[in-house]
Amino acid sequence: MMNMIPLEILDELPARWDGPHVGRRLMEAMQTLRLLPMGGGVGYRPTWPAYAYEFEDLLAQHEQGELERTQAIQNRTRMVPSSRAIRAMETALVWPAAYLGKTQRLARATNCVALAHALDRDAGWVAAKKGGYADTWRRRHDEGCEIIAFRLRAGRVA
Repeated sequence: MMNMIPLEILDELPARWDGPHVGRRLMEAMQTLRLLPMGGGVGYRPTWPAYAYEFEDLLAQHEQGELERTQAIQNRTRMVPSSRAIRAMETALVWPAAYLGKTQRLARATNCVALAHALDRDAGWVAAKKGGYADTWRRRHDEGCEIIAFRLRAGRVA
């Protein structure tokens, strides 16, 4: 992943913007985006459970070993990101379009590989999904992150 730099180093704020730090912020933006509740349809979701189980259904699920899985699905809690994380996400998601808009290949690679990293995958996963070679996707992602970092430094973005 990202030039094999240990994650502890990437968590530290660099003195100035650099490519690996931009890549890290883009990956975090993709992770935050995945945590946001997405409504399907008119803008609300029903609060009723998907299924109403009768006692006999629960017994049958228990016999098949599925009861624990069903209960875990029903009891899961979705974590909502903080307003600070959402603000950082909104800022970072604009970078590829704003700074790489004229070079669509770099913008696409930067976004695709950042999403792959957010999903704990690598450029090989992107290559399998989109075609091409993992090294090409990774190189374009790194190049895009370096260009974004250069533009952030030039614009004196904090």
